[in-house]
Amino acid sequence: MSDLQNFWFEDSGDRWEVRFVGTPEKPEWVAADIVNVLYPGSQKTDRTNLLNKVPSQWKGMKSVHTLGGRQEMVTLFEPGLYHLIARSDSPKAISFQKWVFEDVLPSIRKIGKYTHGFLADSSEMLILKERRQRLEIVQLGMDLFAQLGGIDERTELQIKDLVRDVVLADQLKKPALPGSKRLEYPISDRVVDLGYGVQELSVLKRIGQIAGNLYKAKYGSKPPKREQFVDGTTRKVNFYSEDDLDIVDTAIKRVLGDNPDNE
Repeated sequence: MSDLQNFWFEDSGDRWEVRFVGTPEKPEWVAADIVNVLYPGSQKTDRTNLLNKVPSQWKGMKSVHTLGGRQEMVTLFEPGLYHLIARSDSPKAISFQKWVFEDVLPSIRKIGKYTHGFLADSSEMLILKERRQRLEIVQLGMDLFAQLGGIDERTELQIKDLVRDVVLADQLKKPALPGSKRLEYPISDRVVDLGYGVQELSVLKRIGQIAGNLYKAKYGSKPPKREQFVDGTTRKVNFYSEDDLDIVDTAIKRVLGDNPDNE
């Protein structure tokens, strides 16, 4: 059973308690609280009628601690919550949905709980701050390199590795490990490591197709994909472990030849 978290939704000077009884992976709310926000002053019969219109697969039941002891209460999963909001003509519906979608859920999925902006930083928030600061330092360093005439390929790889470490650590909710052994390689980085220099996207795609086919022939499945920063945005690319570098190297040589000096 998840821990009960009590949130307070505020709008135009009014406040409503909203009890969260789910997890970051499966958000879940006490249904009566959602109805109270969208339909203030509604009676129990009204709440029952409204909740009966929500598909059963989007509802649940939870034992919730109340002032009168533990009670079995109807709950709403995320689809059920949006279903109820979308069908409400309440003037609070838009602001409530915005609060849930833009404030509550991102916070729960990031640090496991919702903390209002004026509260003191938790240890999790401090970790997130530290990661953002590291990325800001990387950006300052890149700006400085640009002023000095650019960066070489090795430095570019080091910067990409640092950014990737911070981003992956953020996704895994654990601190980055500075100087840790590199376990995954995108093809673009491996091409540079072998001395072929930076290649055009069309060339990398050809190498990727060959490497993907070799990987599938060996393992029976496609290689894993990860997000990589490309031209100021992110896209999914195939990644290979150190144990699979022979596959990547073979694909690279088939496209670019055996001797990097000829490229």
